[in-house]
Amino acid sequence: MVTVRHPVASCVSTYEKSGGLPADGFFTVRSNIEEWCRRDLQHTGCSAEQLRNMDYFEAYLRYWEYYYLSLALTGLSESRNLQIIAFGKSTLQSAAQNHHDLYGSGLQASEFHTSDKARRLHPAWLERAQPAIDRVEATWKSVGIPFPAHEISRCW
Repeated sequence: MVTVRHPVASCVSTYEKSGGLPADGFFTVRSNIEEWCRRDLQHTGCSAEQLRNMDYFEAYLRYWEYYYLSLALTGLSESRNLQIIAFGKSTLQSAAQNHHDLYGSGLQASEFHTSDKARRLHPAWLERAQPAIDRVEATWKSVGIPFPAHEISRCW
C-alpha cells in the first residue's frame, strides 16, 4: 500500500512535527523527515550551500516529487497487490478497517480526521505545487500506475 498526500499538506505536517516553519523561511534539518529531504536532495545534485539557501517549501516540494518519481521508476508497477491510497478521511479509515478485517482483530478503525489548514495557511504554495504534481502524475501514467491527483487536490 502506498499513501499519496498533497505536497502542501505533507510539507505543513512535516514542519509542524519539526518545530514549526523556520522563521527565516529557509530549509533546515531538525527532524528525521527533514534529514531524508536533505539526503535525497543532495543525492540529486543539490549542494549543501544550495539547500541552506533554499526556501523551505521549495526544498520540500523537490523532495516530495523525487520521492514519488523514485517509487514509480524503481519497480512499483511490478508490485503484487499494489494499492494506491489518496490521503483522506474515508480512504484511510477504510484502509485501516480493511486491515482489521483481514487480520481478524475484531476492532473498528478509529475515526480519521483531516484539516484544510495547509490550504488556508499557504494558498500560494498550491499553485507552486501543481507542476510537480502534474509531472509525477504523467510519470506514473507512463509506467501504468494510476496517480490520484484529483483525489489529493483537496490538500488534506
